[in-house]
Amino acid sequence: MTKHQFTGRRPVALAIAIAVGSVVPALSHGVEIEEIIVTAQKREQNALEVPVTVDTFSASDMDNANALKLSDMADFVPGFEVGSGITQSALSIRGVRSSNISAGGDPSVAVFYDGAYVPSPATSMSFADMQRVEVLKGPQGTLFGRNAAAGSVNLVPNQPQADFDAFVSARTGNYGLAHLEGMVNAPVTDALFVRANLMSFQRDGFVENVYPGTEDAGSEDIVTGRVAALWQISDSTSAQLSYDWDEVDNAARQAIGVSEFAYSQNPFDYKVENDLVDGGETRSMSAVNAKLNHTFDDNWSLKWVSSYRQWETKNREEEDGTADITRYLDTNNIFDSDIAYHELQVNFVGDRLSAVMGANYSKEDIYQRTNVTASAASVTRLVTGDIVNTQQLRDQIAYGAALQAGGMPGDGAAGDAAAAYALAALDSVEHLWDETDWATFTSLIGMGGAPQADVYYDAIAADLGTGMLFGPEQFGGLYWTEAVENTGDFTNYGVYVDLDYALTDQFRVLAGLRYSTDEKTFTWETPGTSFRALRDGVSEVIFSTDDAYNVGTGVRRASDDWSATTGRLVGQYQFSDDAMAFLSYSTGYKSGGFDSLNLLTAENPIAPEEVENIELGVKGNLLDGLQVQLSYFDMTVDNRQRSVESKPPQSANALPRVINGDQQFNGVEVTVDWLATEALRFGLVTTVRDEDSQWEDYYDAVGELQSERIKASVDTAYTATMDWAPVIPVGELNLHLNYIYAENSDALEPGFLDSFSAIEGVGEDDKRLNGRLVWMNGGGQYELALWGRNLLDNQRTDVPSGRSMAAFGTPYTSVSEPRTYGAEVRYNF
Repeated sequence: MTKHQFTGRRPVALAIAIAVGSVVPALSHGVEIEEIIVTAQKREQNALEVPVTVDTFSASDMDNANALKLSDMADFVPGFEVGSGITQSALSIRGVRSSNISAGGDPSVAVFYDGAYVPSPATSMSFADMQRVEVLKGPQGTLFGRNAAAGSVNLVPNQPQADFDAFVSARTGNYGLAHLEGMVNAPVTDALFVRANLMSFQRDGFVENVYPGTEDAGSEDIVTGRVAALWQISDSTSAQLSYDWDEVDNAARQAIGVSEFAYSQNPFDYKVENDLVDGGETRSMSAVNAKLNHTFDDNWSLKWVSSYRQWETKNREEEDGTADITRYLDTNNIFDSDIAYHELQVNFVGDRLSAVMGANYSKEDIYQRTNVTASAASVTRLVTGDIVNTQQLRDQIAYGAALQAGGMPGDGAAGDAAAAYALAALDSVEHLWDETDWATFTSLIGMGGAPQADVYYDAIAADLGTGMLFGPEQFGGLYWTEAVENTGDFTNYGVYVDLDYALTDQFRVLAGLRYSTDEKTFTWETPGTSFRALRDGVSEVIFSTDDAYNVGTGVRRASDDWSATTGRLVGQYQFSDDAMAFLSYSTGYKSGGFDSLNLLTAENPIAPEEVENIELGVKGNLLDGLQVQLSYFDMTVDNRQRSVESKPPQSANALPRVINGDQQFNGVEVTVDWLATEALRFGLVTTVRDEDSQWEDYYDAVGELQSERIKASVDTAYTATMDWAPVIPVGELNLHLNYIYAENSDALEPGFLDSFSAIEGVGEDDKRLNGRLVWMNGGGQYELALWGRNLLDNQRTDVPSGRSMAAFGTPYTSVSEPRTYGAEVRYNF
């Protein structure tokens, strides 16, 4: 059996190494616990000897979990969460996540791929030919070329090797799953090696959209690949050049309406009727990465990394969860980015002292356009909702007089009757755009029926001095779009040093410092509604209601910079060859920035996050066959940047806004791995986290002011795993099971409304059973597997949201992935 097949902790419990890497068990006619080597401190070390909390997800873990991207591994790493979606996913470590989709902010969790920093919209790249993923918890910066407030994720792809290697694999399953992958590694010469891989992943949706011509939610289409060449220039010098690309074309998010206007108010009908136009989530991304490694002597070495990554994304999403044209609203986040990243690192390893020293520089240029599109009927609903609240139109007689003054036929009685009907109609736009009701109304004033609809609208608009009332004849079927365009020019540079000194054979002290500077220039421009070319007298109803947008006044520009010095101090004590403990104090920082949907941040930029973390960790082989890793952390976050759906006064819709607050987190993370017999292994990973939060005042999604408040929550989760490898007559067999539990604490989050609790599935805990049964022939060439995810078909519903929730009463939600299953085959050359 090759090491690839059954090494790697179950993609569950072992997927963690609480106080450092993780421990990878391999199967060799049974199961065993095998040490894993990690590079969390920029040098190869046994995971049990590193005084850093690093959780590792291996290639075997990815196979067992059918993991395609970071969101698929989050359940197997305690305290690590990944938001849904490809282009707007946000990573969270120990409760701290990036603020929102704004291009003017930085992530709280820094991600590196093949040694180079990767900005937020690119972090959901697929796991194709990946060696491992390391999750470093707590503030980072003295070992990586980018500061991170909450932690870092290190994606490590397989590198070209001197020996020939290749495989092809295919996986199929329900919902039309077709997952194909291939890799070849070949020596070109004695000193030049090439490795190439290609993966295609396609799946149908699991939430049916019954609206004609639309795609079912949950469908995915991903193609990704990488080509790398390694040149061993000499025994001490090597250079690598790689190119990776990623193409994503997925359906728009689920947006299952739970309002009275939706197809069904039960999310678990798995059906929607969403009339989203040209919806979907796409990304086109590619990168070139160059690395140079040189060893001067037994003590000194150098590494240089240069990377250029570009991507374009589009994410047009349903915002009302209905097929009601009078409540239509969608948003589209269009993002274009180019980033150049460079890092120089020098390493020293001596008898007692080890050191990492480095400097980094990156420059990113971004363009973001946020579109909000409504139907003409939706805009009419918004406008008439404001009109009927005016005193002028509440006076029916005055309104009848206004009709006559506008040249409309009818005497006082007819005018009064028309006014009464008009008020009712204005208060409910369906009547205004319905031919039957319109015929009834026009008969009261002698207009001759529905075909004259636009004439009446124009008459009312003239009387009111506005162009914002328009009828269905000319404008039916048209869409009203408003936008905010942003550009950004971001520069980051820093220097860092980290020292590791052995005072005695048992006691070590580690200390590191980093200085970081971020310089940002950001712009806003609101070009105005697309109806300006179609009708005089129109004005914006989405972005313009906030005076900060200054619609049509040109580009608004802002610049600022932020700097910080952060570091860590660690004491490590080695009890024995098999057990150690560490105590650390570390600080972290995330730069300030600008909110792309809030021009007020031009004058008052978002404050930077500042983090302090105290951590105590113990890990090792405590008994024969029993390995334990334990970590206690206490983390304080000042000026935490948090995104909420907010509808300030005079705003038509809720939009994401960044608010600040202070938070205190403390918790425990535990990994236990027990080798019960040569054929049976059990694992348990768990975390318990308490959280105290104090947020600044803000308006929630329905426009209600939420005062500064303090909330405490307990977030408990665990993953239990089992691996069984019985002896069989032919080949080798492994059964892997994992059970995932995560306590739901949505009700404690800012923006949660009491009404959400009445929706089925909201607030339900996450409970999932997954399994994989693998058989491999004796030579290791063939591998056959059956797999299943969420085998008990646990159903959960996300917290409802929706930009049109306040204006139209149309919240929507999404449901957890249902039971999926299938088979796979792999051939190793």
